[in-house]
Amino acid sequence: MDDLFIELFKKYHNDVYRLAYGYTLNFQDAEDIMQQTFIKLYKNINKLKQDEEYTKKWLFKVASNQSKDLLKSFWKKKKTNCENFDVIISNKQNLEKEDLIQALSKIDKKYRIPFYLHYYEGYNAKEIAKIMKLSESAVKSRLTRVKDKIKKEMEII
Repeated sequence: MDDLFIELFKKYHNDVYRLAYGYTLNFQDAEDIMQQTFIKLYKNINKLKQDEEYTKKWLFKVASNQSKDLLKSFWKKKKTNCENFDVIISNKQNLEKEDLIQALSKIDKKYRIPFYLHYYEGYNAKEIAKIMKLSESAVKSRLTRVKDKIKKEMEII
């Protein structure tokens, strides 16, 4: 069990961290959410299917819910913090990276998260809808809107 947990942690901790950061825009909160997510994984590892794709979706679902809970908390409603959005795009092309980071940081998380899940994690609209508890059409709409918003922001920059 411990070997499986360590393997899953090594494989998915960066993905879970980036998803949490996409919600919170705060390095410390993203680390806390990642830690809470993997604690839940450790406690429930025997209950999960041995399917890697299912486990990854489960981790994203837990991290997404943890992030939403944190953002709904009294403390977060009274405090805001936007750090550099560099973590989300750390492994991607550097050509327009700074402009893209700047554009993404100005976009609401309800658009930013589907963007991340689709373009960086490779999920389709149906899978994103399950993770975010939205309709598939809402996800498609948000993906279209986020592309338009990024184009507008990139033109301004």
